[in-house]
Amino acid sequence: MRLDFYQIGQAGLEQVMLMLLKKTLAANQKALVLCPMPAARAIDNALWTCDPESWIPHGLDDANGTDFCHVWVSSDMAANPINAEYLFLLHGSAPAQWAGFTRCFCLFDGKSDAQLQQARNRWKVWQELNDTTLGYYAQNAEGGWDKKN
Repeated sequence: MRLDFYQIGQAGLEQVMLMLLKKTLAANQKALVLCPMPAARAIDNALWTCDPESWIPHGLDDANGTDFCHVWVSSDMAANPINAEYLFLLHGSAPAQWAGFTRCFCLFDGKSDAQLQQARNRWKVWQELNDTTLGYYAQNAEGGWDKKN
């Protein structure tokens, strides 16, 4: 599995997540977004309103539509109702199990000392996962991404 950490700067979580979700869908992959409540509801709303030019069919928790959506937002860390292989972790989320995922995006606010420390702690623990390659990207002042490892 490829597990990439994204230290978000000026762009903000929603904009970065939307960019990565568009790339995920362009690669013909499904994405599971794990996020605790009430942030999961905010992510759900952001996916409806962030970019009027792109509509991303998705659902939240126990909503209907799992047969039609390629993106699902869940506050249940053990759920994967669409059998997604790509995983997005927001607001300190972690899956109950890693099985079935081929790619993971751990997004965190680089301006928050608490989120930065949490990401560092997770890196230390998750580098021990079997068959996992870790990557680290930090958003630069121009809005681009610098690979850090």
